[in-house]
Amino acid sequence: LERLHRPHGTSLLLDAATLLCLPPSTYATACTIFHRMYHRVSLKQNCVWSMAIGCTLLAGKVEEEPRTVRSIILTFAHIYRRRRLRINDDVQKYSYGAAHCEADNAASLTNSEKENIIRSVKPMSLGGPVYAEWRETLLNMENVILKNLGFTLHWIPDSHPHKFILYFVRVLEIESKEVAQKAWNYCNDSCHLDLCVRFDPEMIACAAILMATSDHNVELPLVPRPWWEVFIGPNRNEDLSTVCNSIFAVGDESDLDIRRSKYA
Repeated sequence: LERLHRPHGTSLLLDAATLLCLPPSTYATACTIFHRMYHRVSLKQNCVWSMAIGCTLLAGKVEEEPRTVRSIILTFAHIYRRRRLRINDDVQKYSYGAAHCEADNAASLTNSEKENIIRSVKPMSLGGPVYAEWRETLLNMENVILKNLGFTLHWIPDSHPHKFILYFVRVLEIESKEVAQKAWNYCNDSCHLDLCVRFDPEMIACAAILMATSDHNVELPLVPRPWWEVFIGPNRNEDLSTVCNSIFAVGDESDLDIRRSKYA
């Protein structure tokens, strides 16, 4: 259950960050808050949607990229409508569990018809009960997150693996921009998992560089000792392998559980 809900929640955070024009670092911070919260509270007691909307609000404040409560609520309401209609998704190919009946209804509509439905929806009334319920949920979840994480979120922006990628690449004298970009993309993939809670950011950055150099056939020194030991220390090969395999699984399209989890 947790394996399905984590990518689902981070996909909500990514959509929200895109629509709210938040920088990548804010999205990474939101994902870190999200994963840390679900290491402290139960999935059964705190739904993914409520958690995602609260993490978006707090990440904006931590990164000094705040968005208004109104804009966040309207953005998540828009995402919710699009998810229910399964826009740009092959509803015949993937299963939706409890929402299978909704998928059947959406299957009879074309993407253009679904987009027309979205456009025809009346704006949410700021004085209505629906908006009031969304607002209460958002503010309550903000308080829950702050209490569970001890009101200490200021350190999160400096703990993203992205912060180490370019520095490590320069130290290793990797001149290829494609390798650096690929490593950056792997760091983005790591946001879908709770690796930021289980491993140091330097470990994730080294795993991303290792996979990127392997993809582009770039050789790095392995003698007298592997290059990654300079950054993460000795006897960490098993952890490095775990991180690499976890990130590879996120990008594996044959892993339908992760693909379906976007619509759990």
